[in-house]
Amino acid sequence: MSDNTKNITLNGLFWNALDRFGNQIIVTLVTIITSRILNEEDFGVIGVLMIFSTIATAFVDSGLATSLVRSKKVDELDYSTMFVFNLFVSIFFYLILFFFAPYIEDYYGIPNLALYARVLFLQLLIHAFGIVQYVKILKNFQFNVTARINVLAIFFSGIIVVVLALTGFGVWALLLQTVLYTLFRTAMLWYWGDWKLSTQVSMASLKHHSSFSLSFMVANMMGKALSPLYYSFIGKHFSIKETGYYYTGNKWGETPGMMISAIIQGTTLSTLTPIQDDYPRFLNACRKSMSSLAFVLLPVSLLAIAVARPGFSYFLTEKWLPSVEYFQWLCFAGFFISFADMNVNFLNIKGRSKYALGLEIAKFSLAIIALLLTYQHGIIYIVYGQVVVRILIYLATTVMSGKVYGYHFLSQMKDLGPSFLISIFAAVLAYLPLYFQLISHDLLLIICQSLIFVVVYVGINHLIGNAIWMEVLGMLKKKIAK
Repeated sequence: MSDNTKNITLNGLFWNALDRFGNQIIVTLVTIITSRILNEEDFGVIGVLMIFSTIATAFVDSGLATSLVRSKKVDELDYSTMFVFNLFVSIFFYLILFFFAPYIEDYYGIPNLALYARVLFLQLLIHAFGIVQYVKILKNFQFNVTARINVLAIFFSGIIVVVLALTGFGVWALLLQTVLYTLFRTAMLWYWGDWKLSTQVSMASLKHHSSFSLSFMVANMMGKALSPLYYSFIGKHFSIKETGYYYTGNKWGETPGMMISAIIQGTTLSTLTPIQDDYPRFLNACRKSMSSLAFVLLPVSLLAIAVARPGFSYFLTEKWLPSVEYFQWLCFAGFFISFADMNVNFLNIKGRSKYALGLEIAKFSLAIIALLLTYQHGIIYIVYGQVVVRILIYLATTVMSGKVYGYHFLSQMKDLGPSFLISIFAAVLAYLPLYFQLISHDLLLIICQSLIFVVVYVGINHLIGNAIWMEVLGMLKKKIAK
């Protein structure tokens, strides 16, 4: 990387990390409070509705946003075209879902589900108004602005959700969480953004970006719809309470991977676009990004797996212990989701959205086959099927990455291997106090396990002189010196 690209990337990583970690801290606190107050069925209701809002949101995003971010030249006409197109799409899908809501209620047999759906789907209309402002902020590398907006939006919406949960509003607290977050976020995007409202439309611009965005939209929709598809399917074939257990286990299991990979992907999409045609620099930047992802993601995920049982028991209460096994396996599967998504992110930067689409079709098809083969044996077998599918898809993305820009499977194993092996070793040692029941108090056990893990992971990386750790250490020393 050149010094300028490196500085922009590091700045982006810093603000994206602040954004995601700040966001996640608030989300975690809100989720812990609502999980302790609300019942399992309330979370099950949210789970069965997610498939509809996720697919509709993917259509509203339509891929035009990503196409604009990765484009080297964008004018005001491109922005206004995207705004008008996304607004019309959001209105169209909201009306479809509004009138389709009673049929959703009849299908699942859940009282008041039509009303819940119509309120939850309002996020589509609100979301469409903020996409252009968000894209323009990213194009200007204003990562500090997006961090400020996202954290404040989740903070304000989180306060209201907690108040609603504490005052007995039940499932409405969960339903309004997404709507309120989208409302606050959109309002602040307009307050801090600099795009001026325009309704001009260019068919040439729409056609140009559609060549990339159509493939991206379908791939994005299929990728995002996979987890909600499982919620929907489980909600139909199992009790709403069991759906709530799976929803909670999956939501927490996906959190480490989604949070950390989003930090790096959100930065690389903007910062690697200018060097996408410089093969050696681009490949080197991809390897550095993947290594950085592994260095942070693998230890966080494996530590979460090691402390899962006391963690769920202490923070969410024992009523959620049936979710623990789901969480652990899905957290493990999260490695492969994140690494696969990173490869797909690089493919999109290179303009190969059709490759990404092919991978998503393969993943979606395999997931459905695995689901049909496993669901009769219980939810845990559905989870095992998810793990297998995600490993296979990651392997497929390494083949595509090797073909397009030379980042082959063996190179990726070289970049991921050290962090994986050290994390596994640290997790095994951290699990021993739980295995031998050395500590009875859950919080003390979590602290003990975490200390063991951190000391082992950091200590080994320091001893072997891991390049990423040494770079982090150097940055910390410079900050302290200042």
